[in-house]
Amino acid sequence: MNGTLAQDARPPLLLIRMMNPVMRTLLRSPAGRLVRPFALLEFDGRHSGRRYRVPVGWHTVDGEPAVFTPAPWRENFRGGRMVNVWHRGRRSRAVATLDDDPVDVAVALQALAEDRGSLRAVGVRMAPGRRLTAADARNVDRALIRFEPT
Repeated sequence: MNGTLAQDARPPLLLIRMMNPVMRTLLRSPAGRLVRPFALLEFDGRHSGRRYRVPVGWHTVDGEPAVFTPAPWRENFRGGRMVNVWHRGRRSRAVATLDDDPVDVAVALQALAEDRGSLRAVGVRMAPGRRLTAADARNVDRALIRFEPT
């Protein structure tokens, strides 16, 4: 791996664009029970009112559900916002809150790396044995969305 910072290693955008419609349908169906590492977030845009249906990687950090994303739609959760979460074929409601503090994100990513052995599931590549820093979180442009069930 070149450089000392963690690197963005997301799948190609074309693949994501092809898979998202399939995942939107699958995650809302009973077959969604089989797709454990993913969830579908349904929410209205904070300013636009546009309805979003976003497939995401679903993780557990410190025993709580979490999503890591570089996507601009994350701003909708600044200050907390209601969201429908489809996970394992079932819908639930939660308050989702954006945390984009690089220190907090690095700590959560490090916890996930220690639990999983890598950060491949969140599209981040880093040297083996390296601890994540706030600079890494900024370099990969990840933010953390935490979920509190209602």
